[in-house]
Amino acid sequence: MVIVIIKICKYYFNVRRFMRPLEYLKELSFPRMGGSDSETKASRMITEWLTEFGYSPQIEKFDIYTYIPGRGSLKPLDTSLSEIPINPVGLSADCDMAKEIILLNIPEPEWAEKDELKNKIVLMPHPPRRKWVSLLVESNASAGIIVVDDIRIRAYRTLGQEVARDFGEKIPLATLGYKYAIGLINENVRRVHIKTEHKRFDGNSQNVIAELAGESERTIIITAHYDSTPSSPGAQDNAAGTVELLQLAKKLAGNKFYRNIRFLFCGAEEMGLLGSKAFVRNHIHELRNVDFLINLDVGGNPIAPVMLRTLGTDNLEHFIGGILKSKNCPAQVESDIYSSDGMPFARFGVPSVSIARAGINSRGHSPYDDYWQVSNRALMEIVDCAEIVLSAIADAKVLPFQRTIADEMMKKVDEYFKERE
Repeated sequence: MVIVIIKICKYYFNVRRFMRPLEYLKELSFPRMGGSDSETKASRMITEWLTEFGYSPQIEKFDIYTYIPGRGSLKPLDTSLSEIPINPVGLSADCDMAKEIILLNIPEPEWAEKDELKNKIVLMPHPPRRKWVSLLVESNASAGIIVVDDIRIRAYRTLGQEVARDFGEKIPLATLGYKYAIGLINENVRRVHIKTEHKRFDGNSQNVIAELAGESERTIIITAHYDSTPSSPGAQDNAAGTVELLQLAKKLAGNKFYRNIRFLFCGAEEMGLLGSKAFVRNHIHELRNVDFLINLDVGGNPIAPVMLRTLGTDNLEHFIGGILKSKNCPAQVESDIYSSDGMPFARFGVPSVSIARAGINSRGHSPYDDYWQVSNRALMEIVDCAEIVLSAIADAKVLPFQRTIADEMMKKVDEYFKERE
């Protein structure tokens, strides 16, 4: 009897029980790069909070190839311009070289004159995806310098795991801020010395999983990634989605639906959806029972409208749009792919909706994505939106839309992974 009373008192007097989502978000707003100690710290925080809500969360580790962000420099050799800071692209080769530099601003790799790139440092606006990295390697370029928005001068890009495996040690890559690139072009710089260095190693990340048991074997997964890019506190992207998912778990604790509700907090999303890929790989035989997935990625901006991207068929888009309208929940609903953790599930025919709010004053993937940009009201509006969608499906004996993905959408999914793997 005494033990029961103590447990009840602990529950009702636990300060965290009364915390608002924004307070959780402030605690999570620190860089949480995939495979880092800080990402592990975040996973433990999430596990602790879920336990306080009454769940028995599980941690599933998975292997990744990761790195410690480094530094680099670019020194123009034929002008009086000062040395310029550059950032190594994670998992690419390091270098210390002096070479001719050339601008490559073509729209697609097939436009390239490969002989012109040979033994040169290539300045380009394109992200380090397979087709561009492959072009540099096949052309025997010496290195690639990727121009990024000035707000991301201190941010880091990372090669996808498969691209790193195939090309990472073959080509040095780095990022350079737009204002510095303009200076190089205006000064007609022809030769530069670049140096980059960062540590690469085999490590691991982890997913955190909690479940609300239902009455059947059918399942709905609700997911959010809790990692961030290396230099970013990751408030909007994606501590926001993480605390929205925590809030849903807190609100739903103790309920029982027809379908199981699985809360999936993914690690290492920013390194190429590695957490969701690992979950799909480890639970592949369970996917036939997964009817639907709700993904929460990027949130907290009170100015931006709520945006939903459905990945399935037209009747999924119409169903979700209709149910939100009937509940007077203003949101923009469109059918399209969304670059986040719903994508690996789509490969196995699991339809999904991604819910986000971003746009004006976006600071994602930068050191400026901090908690002061986030509103508690904005977080709760997405929680309410997600709960409306979930409630309309969780207890339905017959799924109110087709559990399939249209052919034209699957083509987009295939093309998405072809570019990145």
